[in-house]
Amino acid sequence: MKIFASFLAVVVFSITACRGSGGPMTRAGRGVDHAFEKTGEGIAKVGRKIEHTF
Repeated sequence: MKIFASFLAVVVFSITACRGSGGPMTRAGRGVDHAFEKTGEGIAKVGRKIEHTF
């Protein structure tokens, strides 16, 4: 029973530790997502300018 209680405590603390801004890999992933989003917006903007030119 003590092993189960210890395991349950570890699981609960692990789940609560995952809340917040995330770890370094999560933040890096968000940074990459943000960079790709901004790049896509820039490409779309250039595409619109080219369409208006012709």
